[in-house]
Formats: sequence, structure tokens, C-alpha cells
Amino acid sequence: MNSNSEQLRALGEPGTAKAGAPSSIWLGYEPTGGRVSLRLDDMKQGLLIGGHRSSELSALIAYACRESGLRILVLDTDGAVSRQVSGYMEHYDYTCFLHDAFQIEGEDSTRHGQLIASAYAAALGLDSEEESIVNAGLHKLATQDNTASPAVLFDAMDSVEGFRGFYVDKIKGRIGALKFLESAENGSLRSLLPLGGSIVSFGTAMYPQAQEVASAVFLAKLLVMLPTAKARPDIIMLTGAQRVFGGLPRVQHRERLLAEVLNSQTTFILACGQMHVLSRSVSESFPNKMLSSDAWNDKAENRWREHSRDPVLPNAFVIADSHYGHRRAFIARSFEARFEPARAGPQTTEGRPEKDDELRKVILEDIKQYETPTRTSIIEFLSAEYGAEAVEAELDRLFAEECIRLESRESKPGGHGMLVYVITPRGLRVLEGMQR
Repeated sequence: MNSNSEQLRALGEPGTAKAGAPSSIWLGYEPTGGRVSLRLDDMKQGLLIGGHRSSELSALIAYACRESGLRILVLDTDGAVSRQVSGYMEHYDYTCFLHDAFQIEGEDSTRHGQLIASAYAAALGLDSEEESIVNAGLHKLATQDNTASPAVLFDAMDSVEGFRGFYVDKIKGRIGALKFLESAENGSLRSLLPLGGSIVSFGTAMYPQAQEVASAVFLAKLLVMLPTAKARPDIIMLTGAQRVFGGLPRVQHRERLLAEVLNSQTTFILACGQMHVLSRSVSESFPNKMLSSDAWNDKAENRWREHSRDPVLPNAFVIADSHYGHRRAFIARSFEARFEPARAGPQTTEGRPEKDDELRKVILEDIKQYETPTRTSIIEFLSAEYGAEAVEAELDRLFAEECIRLESRESKPGGHGMLVYVITPRGLRVLEGMQR
């Protein structure tokens, strides 16, 4: 089915969602005839899309939401859905918001820190003990209103209390492999919430583990922002769910990230193309499932294993409600796939200021001169002259360029450790060049 793209775009323009917009999406047709639709109320407990054709169905649902006026935000882990529906939605590369996703929310810093720890645990396959060590490091960062990027967390692991030696070194090695997962962009992830339809693609990440960590951290950020957001999407979809919530052949972690998804007031849809590697907890937590024929005919749905079922056609999908035991087969309708390249982040007042060479020089000189220059002390000292936002942005830029780094030092002998900035050899060369 080909639709007028201009009409479809008008439905999803920010702030123009129709008050009487339909609360159901049109999926396709029954094998015997008749339209099949799915109401938003039927998805309130969440929806799990499974099977090898999950990306096809995910793209259809995203398109149908735009068509019906429902607001949807898609976190496209592997980029497959972006290639089909980005022409109908606001399409952004994940690097536009990666810097903001790693920023710990000041109003709820402890909770956000724990969710980021759970995101690292889920994406890196950590067990409960390893998650606790990461959580301790993030708690330290949260108290200092800091960022939780891998490079910062790597240095923060040296200051965790109660954990030492082999276990900390092992986790540092895992996190160290992600130290280059940084971004100079500073778009606000909050600016995506009121959009009629948007999709963030992680398909351009340099390696698979970067896709997994980035999408998990984005999910953690959204879960913290949603309760206080003035406008929020009706549906949030995470594709490639097995990349974030994979089944582990070892002791499981706390799965705090999954618990927050299930308890959210916003409807979440998880799409998984490889059901055999998906965490069993995820599979059993979603009573509503939408399975492609390969998953249904192979009895991927455990609750029907003891009951007889009729196979469906190879081109069919099945809507299965495991709570009531209902199921309905349908043939997905077609639509015109449209792709548009990812664009820069939305315009926002929270944008990163331009590089200031004078401020850059002052920061490097202060870090070199003083013994314990913390992030808070530098911002407070320089904000009166340069502005707090500009100082924060320049600190983050210098850190991403490896001109400065964080290390743990004791405030006094036997006292608690604190994270302070130190200038690196590269930073010294940059400073010398600016002083000439």
C-alpha cells in the first residue's frame, strides 16, 4: 500500500498530533479476509515481537503509528528498521545524542546511576557481583554530577569502596574496550520526546558492542526522563532486543533495566529477530507477543507447548495473548519503504557552545597548576566569567580529546577518594602550543 508521504508527515509534526487521533494501528488482513488492527490499550502491558521477520513487522508498526497519529520513538539497535521507514520519520544518528545519554540526570542522579550500571551489565553480560562494582563506581560519579561514559567510568573504577584487586581490574578491562565510545555532538535526548515520530539509528556504530552499550544507555536515560517529561511518546520501540537483553549461560544480574521497562507508564515494544538468544526473563515477562511464522510454527511460545496448535502460512504473523490464551493470525499489509539519511540533532537551547580557545587555555592552565581540580570546583571558579554551560562543554571536549583525564586522589591522608582532573602529555603539548 502506497501512502501520500506529505499527509503522513503532517500527522507527526511536533505539536500537531490530533486530539481525536485513532488509538489503533492497522496491521493487515486475516487469511480468510477482514482487516486486523491492534489497539493501543492492548499493548499497555508491552509487546514482544519475535521471529526472523521481526524487523519487517517492526517497520510496519512504526509506519502504522505515524499513519494513525500515535507518537512513537524507535531505538533501532542494528539499523534495519531505519532503512525502511526513516523517510516517514525524523531520523537521527545515535551520535547526535550520545553525549547527552551519558550525562547523569542531576535531579535523580542515584537512580539514573543504577540504571546505567544495569545498562552496562545487560550489554556487557555482567553478573550481579560485577554489576555491583560498576554500580559503586557510578554512585561515585552521580554524587559529583558527572558523565558516565566508558572513559570516565574506567578511571572512576579505581575509587570504588569495598572492591579491590582482580575483580575490579577485570571489569576495567571490559570497560576499557569501549573507551572510544564518545561523541562531540550534544543534542538533547529530551527534545525527541514530543516529536510525532522519530527514530534513532545505532547501525553506524564502529562495532557490535558499541551498538549494544549505546542503545542500553539510551534506554536508561529515557526511563529516568519519562516520569517528569511534559510530553512523551505513546510507544517506545527497541529493536534488536536480544542485543541488550540476551540470555546468559551464567548467573544472571539483577535485570533492573528490564524491571523499569515493565513498570513504565509508557508502552514499550521489544523486537527480537533471534528468539533463541533472548533472555528467558524477557520472553516470560511480556504476555502479548507478535510472532512471525517461523517462531510460531517452531513453538517458540512456551505457554502453548502443552496444547495443540495449528501452523500458520509462511507469510503470516500471529498475535498471541498468553494471559488469556487467545491468538489471531494475519497477513501483514505492504507499504512503500522510504529511506532518508540521518540528520543532525534537533535544535535546542541545550546545544553545545562553540570551542573557546581562551577558555580552553585557562582550563588547562588551572588543571596543571592546582593539586585537586575537581569538575565542580572548576565550573564554580570559571562560570562567573565564561558561564557554567560553556565551562562544562569545554571540559567534556578536552576529556574526549584526551587532553585531560580523571584519577582518584585522597582529599586527606586516610580520607575518602575523590575524582580530580589531571593534564595528560597530549594536553601539555596543546597548552604549550597555545602559549607560544
